[in-house]
Amino acid sequence: MAAIVRRRGQPVFRRKLLAAYDRKCAITECDVEGVLEAAHIIPYRGPDTNHLANGLLLRGDIHTLFDLGLIAIDTLAMTVIVSPTLSTTIYQELSGRRLRMPTDRRGHPNTEALNQQRAWSGL
Repeated sequence: MAAIVRRRGQPVFRRKLLAAYDRKCAITECDVEGVLEAAHIIPYRGPDTNHLANGLLLRGDIHTLFDLGLIAIDTLAMTVIVSPTLSTTIYQELSGRRLRMPTDRRGHPNTEALNQQRAWSGL
């Protein structure tokens, strides 16, 4: 519950991401709004990090994997990279899946931020 409270503690950021991603997870296309979360690409460091280019709308479990560095984005192809530690799990099916992008380019995730997250994850 604490994680839910923390993540939902930024309602404006979440609303913007919900609108930008047409209320669908950027990776799974899940459209159950109650499980969609505003994920920061570069970790939250105050209001300055709450902008669309630093966010992805992700299903809760995918958000957790992203934050743990178990999934990342290949910015050349804009596809999902899955950690080898997940190779025997259902999450392996996400490998190579194309990231859903907002229709408005101003809402696209920052590729440098995605590259930093990928470098941090070691993927």
